[in-house]
Amino acid sequence: MLKTVVSRKGQVVIPKEIRDRMGLTKGTVLRVWVEGKRVILEPLSEPPAEVFVKAGSEVTAPILGEAKAGGDKAARLLRELGVQVG
Repeated sequence: MLKTVVSRKGQVVIPKEIRDRMGLTKGTVLRVWVEGKRVILEPLSEPPAEVFVKAGSEVTAPILGEAKAGGDKAARLLRELGVQVG
């Protein structure tokens, strides 16, 4: 078991053995959260998987179609009101 100490500023040093094993280098961004009495540090090289939803074109195509149609309607309305569009 490795140990580290919290500094007056709340900083901790991740032991070299762990940094090497995890590939942590200067500038690595870590996501931090608490589980019970544990502080969890996780390298954040990509957005967390939980922000993504798996969806195929059968889901995305209608949504994109609606967004385009809404944009086209708004642009047409603005032109009818005499507002120059794009």
